[in-house]
Amino acid sequence: MPHSPIPADPRPAADAPSPTGPPPPADPPATDPPPAAGPPPAADPSSAVGPPSPEAAESPLDRYAVATADEPVRIPSWMREPEVEHELTRSERLRLRWGRHGGTLLGAVGALLVLVLVGGLALGGFGLVQRVHDGAPLLPQRGATSPPAPRPTDDSGNSLGPFVATPAEAYAEGAAAVVPPAARTTGPFTAKQVADGLAKVRRALVEGRLQSRMLDGDPDGFLAVLAPQSRDSVRRDLAAGANLGFASRVADKADPGLDPDEEVRARGTMTYRSTTAEGGVRALEITTRFVWVYPFDLWRPQAYPPGAELVTLRDEAVWLLPYPDDVDPGGRGLWLSSARVTLQNASCPAMERGFLALAEAEPLRRRTAPVPTPTSDVYDESWRAGDGEEC
Repeated sequence: MPHSPIPADPRPAADAPSPTGPPPPADPPATDPPPAAGPPPAADPSSAVGPPSPEAAESPLDRYAVATADEPVRIPSWMREPEVEHELTRSERLRLRWGRHGGTLLGAVGALLVLVLVGGLALGGFGLVQRVHDGAPLLPQRGATSPPAPRPTDDSGNSLGPFVATPAEAYAEGAAAVVPPAARTTGPFTAKQVADGLAKVRRALVEGRLQSRMLDGDPDGFLAVLAPQSRDSVRRDLAAGANLGFASRVADKADPGLDPDEEVRARGTMTYRSTTAEGGVRALEITTRFVWVYPFDLWRPQAYPPGAELVTLRDEAVWLLPYPDDVDPGGRGLWLSSARVTLQNASCPAMERGFLALAEAEPLRRRTAPVPTPTSDVYDESWRAGDGEEC
């Protein structure tokens, strides 16, 4: 504490000299007062006791004065107040418990989270390995749909047919599915010329997609519909296996093969317009968009979901019919300008050779995810050329 500015006091009366004696020597300047832990020591009885000096009587403060023994001890007011009990609130009790056990609880919660994370990773890893083993896609695919409903069966548990409970159930059978639109005069082409052109395209579709000789690998009926000058390039495409955009062949060793008791079903449209082809040749452009559904003779199909024995092919082909006066005789007739295709539930090795075959029916679960799976529903009207998967 800072030193007091009060000047030093004279000695206590017990130590003061007689008033008749010489004045006492001056005391040194006072520093800190001595501690008041107890009363000062009693005066020596042999020493003379007399009245205090005038200087002592005039002092305004006796720094060494203490309470006498007969004075009562004073207790601070805060010690005299009665003790009041305080009931802890819910939040205070929680804080106290957390303070006592917070470290233990935090460690337990952390250990539990680690166990949950490790367990989740283990289960996820097992599922990933199983999907890879089964050949299932690892990521969700565009256009993926929920698993189909169980296949309808008769009272004996046999399948009601390959097309039952599929979109192809409502499709027309065979050549009846290929219906050209009405012909009308278009550009330099008369209505009769347009009708002839549509008939040629219809025949090309029937020969290329439905006739058994093409399905068995003989393309002569299809080639006969085309202009003579275009046949060689189509033969090369067939030899290279680049024909699925316009012609369907079934692998001779396909197992199972096509169902002999069922016809191919199809649905589609044909549109046309007048255009100018390469070299300024006027031409009738006919565009066909069809879905072709091929039934294969799957053993015990009732054990699989609906459509498991179907290979679905969706194409968009553009055909050109040159105006007769603009080409020489070898160029007159039907030309294939372009073709795009998507296949579903087909065997990739067969597709790479230009043939149709049913996707391998290994575990049943693979039949719920046809291979290759298209990026959009091949049955949907919103399908556009190029919406498909490649092997």
